[in-house]
Amino acid sequence: MAKANANTIDMTTGRPLPLVLKFTLPILLGNIFQQLYTVVDGIVVGKNVSDAAQAAVGASFSVTYMLTSLFLGIGLGGSVLVSQYFGQHNNKNIQKTITTMHSFLLVISLPLTLFGIVTAGPFLSLLKVPEDYYELARVYMCVYYLGLLPQFGYNANAGILQGLGDSRSPLVILALSSILHVILDYVLVVPIPLGVVGVGLATVISQFFSWGLSIWIINHKFPTYRFKVFHVSFDREIFKDILRIGVPSGIQNALYSVGIMVMSPLINQCGTVFVAGYNAAVKVDGFVFMPVQSLATSITTYVGQNIGARRMDRVKDGVRSIMLLSVAMCVVLCAIVIPLRSQLMWLFTDTQAVVDAGNEYLIRVIPLYVVSTLQYMYIGLLRGAGESTVPTIASLISLWLARVPSAYLLTEFFGPANMHWCYAIGWAAGLCVLILYYYSGRWKRHINKLQSDNDNEDRAEASKGEV
Repeated sequence: MAKANANTIDMTTGRPLPLVLKFTLPILLGNIFQQLYTVVDGIVVGKNVSDAAQAAVGASFSVTYMLTSLFLGIGLGGSVLVSQYFGQHNNKNIQKTITTMHSFLLVISLPLTLFGIVTAGPFLSLLKVPEDYYELARVYMCVYYLGLLPQFGYNANAGILQGLGDSRSPLVILALSSILHVILDYVLVVPIPLGVVGVGLATVISQFFSWGLSIWIINHKFPTYRFKVFHVSFDREIFKDILRIGVPSGIQNALYSVGIMVMSPLINQCGTVFVAGYNAAVKVDGFVFMPVQSLATSITTYVGQNIGARRMDRVKDGVRSIMLLSVAMCVVLCAIVIPLRSQLMWLFTDTQAVVDAGNEYLIRVIPLYVVSTLQYMYIGLLRGAGESTVPTIASLISLWLARVPSAYLLTEFFGPANMHWCYAIGWAAGLCVLILYYYSGRWKRHINKLQSDNDNEDRAEASKGEV
């Protein structure tokens, strides 16, 4: 039987909020270190290369994220299954989930890497990236794609550890890899002037480090679930469940990236200064999003474990506490960031116009982040219950029916600076869908299926014992 040990947090017993806080803090700190990847890239490039290079790194994000997000969703599907099986104390299925997930990601990584390198230029042309930083963006993307395998592998392993209730190990990994990344970023851009190539190489090397360390931790801290990296083994039924949970999330993220790509020509036509300011502001924005992201991960694990343990009473009480906490944290962070927005923007540029462009984004987006916070809490809750389709639908409505059209309309009638109101409009639309679905109670059908499958497996095991 799977059980909690010194490396894990069992959320099926004890007061929900202290357990969630204990689990969330390492995730939050880990996300801070992870955000340092993009922040350090922005500072090093903006201060030591050029604003064009800053815009190039930012312009590549929507394409690289689109290519990777579908398969990163597989890691989410595996994480949810691991948390549910952990709540059931089902060691055998945890092991099968881990090996199946890694086998799939291993097989898909090489062809996806080659595809990314070949299509980097055409995608950037499709986005109408200006000539002054087109080639810089293409080169950066080609280097970045060399790290797809370790990126997939680490995210899968982090999801496994979190599903098992271990949020500390991913923190240690991210802390060490971030330190390595900062050192490499500086060395490969300043003493060794490789420009955006150096930034890309720093990311790839640190990703390989993260992947290798996460494999070692799982195999040594959790020997019951030891696996061989290059051993391909699929369990068909578990793979179907991974796809059922993970693919909608991956599609959501991929189409989110396509939405960003659709908006990119609109943003790029506003000029290099506007793009540089926007990209820098998004990095500041990322720090406000981190507590939301961390608690969304926690709520998924919390719900998954308690559903696996058949503790629906704990799901309701815990979710209420987590949501109140997330809103409070968001309000506090917004109160800090808005007064300090210019000082934060100066970290990424020496140009006043870029600072002004970034501030236009921050004052329109950050104050309404509470709407986004509630949206992500409901998404995390439903995913923990094994429901990924409706969160995907809500996110696509948020993006395609609200954010993208409103961005073009706002720009046309009120100017580029007011384009940024489209974020709050999109968040509100998605939140309405999620709230209506949650209170309909239809999401609970996945719980009934999980419990029925577990009962059938128990009966099958008992029959074998009798024979």
